[in-house]
Parts: sequence; structure tokens; C-alpha cells
Amino acid sequence: MRWTSSLKRVGRPPLWRRWLLAVATVGTWGCGSQAYQQRLEETVTYFEYRDRVNRELGRAWSEKGISLQPPRQFRLVPAPAVPAFADGDEEAAFIDSSEDPRQPHYLGVELPGLVAAWEARVDVETGDSQGLQTAYLYVLSNYDRYLQQQSDDGAPADPLLLITDAENQVSRAVGVFLQEERSRSGQEKNRRYGETVPGGLPDTKYHPQQQFTAVTFSPEVQPTDVPIEMQLYEWEGKKTQVAILMVYPAGISPREDLPNRLLFALETFQASDQLPSVAGSGSTAPGPASQRGPAF
Repeated sequence: MRWTSSLKRVGRPPLWRRWLLAVATVGTWGCGSQAYQQRLEETVTYFEYRDRVNRELGRAWSEKGISLQPPRQFRLVPAPAVPAFADGDEEAAFIDSSEDPRQPHYLGVELPGLVAAWEARVDVETGDSQGLQTAYLYVLSNYDRYLQQQSDDGAPADPLLLITDAENQVSRAVGVFLQEERSRSGQEKNRRYGETVPGGLPDTKYHPQQQFTAVTFSPEVQPTDVPIEMQLYEWEGKKTQVAILMVYPAGISPREDLPNRLLFALETFQASDQLPSVAGSGSTAPGPASQRGPAF
């Protein structure tokens, strides 16, 4: 479901904005340059954008060729220790998903290709579960599936079926069947739709647009005592597949604005589309998402 941000700026503008506007006024008096005035206005717009990033998003994260700044409410859940290499064995070691505490065992499923997980305590205003409840954020990738193909341990899952497998697991957990036909408006739940991020100006000045497939899951069968909804975003390169899943209480307070913040967080998303290797599995990380500031 497409979201419209409910956050509005209130009170006096920050000091940096008042200072820039003052400089813009003086600069215009001094040289009368329309180009100079335009550059300063672009600077104001950029710092307003950076101010929004600082208000709505948390600490930047990067791992296994993926980077993201999640919504500010979320705190990263530490990953379990990876088994050490055996004597001189340089094959990649993998975490057993059944023993990974980050997995959503409360849903009765295990998510494929789990890379990272976050938790947040959020305010719930409606229903029988008012008060603070927990929301979850997961990043999935086919990164490890490529590494498992290079090992000798059994038959690895197909890397190019990561998104399909993730959809199947989530659908099974909530008793939903996803129709093949996409939603054109993005308003129907339990149907795929396209999402372009960023959606327009001014954000497209600072991040290139990317295409995602999205699904807003509304469970037919609630798997937990607290009614939940889910938002799934999928990104596909030629080789890499990434899924980002947020699970949150259905009666969440509008003040949390999690769906909009997650959509905004996708502006910082980056993924490498290079094949990983056991010997150099750390070389594909893109690092923190780049942002283009105003040119002078």
C-alpha cells in the first residue's frame, strides 16, 4: 500500500536554515546574481533533507553487499556467532536458521537468507493490545546461497528463488495467497505492486530512483496474540535479490509513522549486484548509501 507521510515541520526553523536565508539575502543585495540565489536555495533544500534524514532514520548499516539506514525506532539485533573455520578449512561457515534467535519464530516460519534483523518498541493505540508492542525489520538476501553453491555441503537452494521463497514463507505464516495479477494503484492489500523510490523531488536530487516490488500483507490468519500487518519490499538485480520485511502491530499509533519511514529508508538502500566468493566475500559491500549534495 502506498503511503503518504504525516510528518510536518513545526516550530521555528533550525538555526542553520535561518543563517542560510540571511546569507542568501545579503548575497543577493551584493551581487544581484540569480544563479547565486538559486545555489543558496538548493543548499537550504539539501540541509532540510538532511534534517529529515536525521529525524526519521537511524544509524547506517552495511553487510554482505547491502547498505541501509532503517527507521529511527529500530535497534539492530546482534547476530549469533558464526562457527569458526575448521583446521585450515577456508570454506564459508553458515548460521543454522533454526538456531538463529533473530528468526521470526513467533510466526512459525524461518525466513530464507536472513542477513540482519532489528526490533523496535512502538506505541499501539487501538484494539486489545494498547501500549508498547514490538515491531520487527528483516533484510534477506541470496548472498549466502551463492556461497553455499561454492561449498560441498549438500544441494544449496537456488539463489534466484530467494524472493519467491520469502514470499511463500510469509504467505504461509499469515494464510494469504498472492495473486499473480498486480495492483495498479498500490492500495489493495495482499497483492504485489510497483514502487519507485525516491518518488520525486527534492529527494531525487540526492538519490537515484530504484524500482521495488512491494506487498502489504494483511493476515487472513493472525499468527500472534497481537494482530499484525507486514510490509514487504523486493529488489532484484541481474544476480542479487534482496527482500526487506517489516512486521508491526496492526493498531500502531500514527505518530510512529513506520510505513512512511520505511519507504523513506529505501532511499538509502544500496545493493551490490556482483557475485560473492568464499575467498573475497567481503569485497562486494557498497558501503553507506551515497547522497548528492548541492553543487557550488
